[in-house]
Amino acid sequence: MNFDEKFFQEELRSGYLVSEKMKKVWAVELELLDYFDKLCHKHNLQYFVDYGTLLGAVRHQGFIPWDDDIDIVMFRGEYEKLKVIAQEEVCEPYFFQNSYTDSMIWAFSKLRDSRTTAIEFPDYLESFHQGIFIDIFPLDDVPDGTSQTLVAGEIKQELWLSVVSPESLKAKLEQGHSFILDSDIILELLHMSVRERMKNFESFCNSQSGISGRVNFITDEFQHTIPSVPRECYEETVYLPFENIMVPAPIGYAELLEYRYGDYMTPAQIPNLHDGIFFDPETPYRNYMKSGIK
Repeated sequence: MNFDEKFFQEELRSGYLVSEKMKKVWAVELELLDYFDKLCHKHNLQYFVDYGTLLGAVRHQGFIPWDDDIDIVMFRGEYEKLKVIAQEEVCEPYFFQNSYTDSMIWAFSKLRDSRTTAIEFPDYLESFHQGIFIDIFPLDDVPDGTSQTLVAGEIKQELWLSVVSPESLKAKLEQGHSFILDSDIILELLHMSVRERMKNFESFCNSQSGISGRVNFITDEFQHTIPSVPRECYEETVYLPFENIMVPAPIGYAELLEYRYGDYMTPAQIPNLHDGIFFDPETPYRNYMKSGIK
């Protein structure tokens, strides 16, 4: 991508000073998005910018001044296709990171740039990739009040518990706790590796796609951190300006943002989820493995 020299200049946006260094971080993320967009177009995969990135596109026509990442969502079926395609096609300097390609277990994926640094977990510096990234979240069907979606939601929670807290699941089983899943299935899950349990969780989520009128990123649904939204918000794609490019947004972005943020056009500077990340847009994260962060 080509950036005007002015893009990298320190700038006051909405009363917040955006540094030259953060502008360089943004540039890396925009290049990651450009690479991701080309991959999706090649394979006819649909995606949308969302969360803070969507809010930034609507309110600032670019990054929220105090934000430091790009968020993407895809319906579960598209996301599962992407995982297979990325494993075959994404290569250095890029890295497609998820529960099957690196050492962590997350319910989403990241596309990272190996030539850069974004250290979130300094204690695990040698354990997994920590280049600058964009986040890619699957959208799953969540309960909308019908019995089918309520039962499916309970099963998803039980399968997810087997991934993140198998000892808790085992203890509940031994205490006679009532589950939707048969006890034999739970015991079978507990004898699997964590990645096999993850595969079962994601496979079930995929099998339930299209049954509900509401969708959400599944762990946000479990933790009640961000409310679900009507599926119809994502029925079509519209394009919005974002810094020096146009990005795909859900057609119901106004309704979606109101669900999540209320009066979303009034800026409220709050800490983002990545506060504390050590960024270096010009040095590979591997250079910090031996020397550490200074």
